[in-house]
Amino acid sequence: MNNSIEQIKANSTAEDIVKFYNTNLNGKVVIITGSNTGIGLETARVLASVGAKVIIPCRTLEKAEGAIRTIKTLIPDADLIGMQLDLSDISSIKTFANEFLDLNIPLNILINNAGIMACPKSLTKDGFETQFGVNHLGHFLLVELLTAKLKASAPSRVVIVSSSGNSQFLSKDGIDFDNLNGEKGYSPFGLYGQSKLANILHAKELQDRFDSQNSDITVVSLHPGSVQTELKRHLDISAIFNMLSTMRNYKTALREFSNHKNVQVGASTNVFCAVSPDIIKSAFYSNNAINTDLLNEQADNKQMAKKLYEVSQQLLNRHI
Repeated sequence: MNNSIEQIKANSTAEDIVKFYNTNLNGKVVIITGSNTGIGLETARVLASVGAKVIIPCRTLEKAEGAIRTIKTLIPDADLIGMQLDLSDISSIKTFANEFLDLNIPLNILINNAGIMACPKSLTKDGFETQFGVNHLGHFLLVELLTAKLKASAPSRVVIVSSSGNSQFLSKDGIDFDNLNGEKGYSPFGLYGQSKLANILHAKELQDRFDSQNSDITVVSLHPGSVQTELKRHLDISAIFNMLSTMRNYKTALREFSNHKNVQVGASTNVFCAVSPDIIKSAFYSNNAINTDLLNEQADNKQMAKKLYEVSQQLLNRHI
């Protein structure tokens, strides 16, 4: 390839990425959570367009089937499987994992893309604060249940979608283990930021564990940018004022909103992290490049990452 990686820009589309790398995913299997809408749907479409068998897990089979119809109108021969997965429900996650494993196919790329942001205070079916429960714990359990398959399919990748909210909405002290469920007070954006830092710390601890086991699995996390998707469905005027009052860096926020992305560009970092041969293990990406400017001060805190992993296991073990 004569192209230089410098040709990949912040405004490159997801389709630009696979064209740049001449990506061929024939025979590869990809799971993308939250793939019925927004950047998840676009990620699924683009990866299916280059031959991947894409698992479309949604809260209902109807949503999964709708996503499949949408993709097949553009890619009639797309290889897609719709499945049910509710990340707010441990029993649903276990059922999904078992049903996927029963398919007896590899798992080459797992993209933990689904998420919710700044929702009113609520708890999951299993009693976890909803943002922490869905954004972190649900995906944490999914990875745990599929780790053996990822190892058997190596080289494989885990791509975890985080957000600049990990630093924008959360103090430099990082995870407050005494407020995982909003016990000391509920801030919609503060708890969102905490769940997004959890995503980053999870990625780093996972990579350390895989490396110590000599597993050929690459784990990265990313910020897709400011994209107009259903993620922002809770952002009414009141919520926006709350968001602005919570932000730590207005300049970064203004830069984000002034560079608002469409879905085609917003999905590009998902796809870049999934297919690029230039990926660095455990790194944090944004705009198709490593970005450390958007990281919380505790993003490289190995002790915090290890504690989060252990606490997550303990919380989930009470319900399994």
